[in-house]
Amino acid sequence: MTKSQCISVTQLRTETKKCLEGIEEEPKYIFINNQPVAVIINVVDYEKLCGFPELIELDKKEVSKELMDNAGKAKKIKKSELINI
Repeated sequence: MTKSQCISVTQLRTETKKCLEGIEEEPKYIFINNQPVAVIINVVDYEKLCGFPELIELDKKEVSKELMDNAGKAKKIKKSELINI
């Protein structure tokens, strides 16, 4: 961990944009009372870490009829019928 990666929670609150500069290259460590309490990483690294699949776009001919039917049904669901998790 280098000095440029260390950010106090006060700095984060008052200089958020500046604190997040360079987040693509290295994580940032958040400190409260000189103790590390959290790490901020960029979204791409986070998604890799959590095992989220990369989104891809398919041609219609690559999609099964069943999937197209399910997508059509999903579009018709009213927002009020969805549950908030």
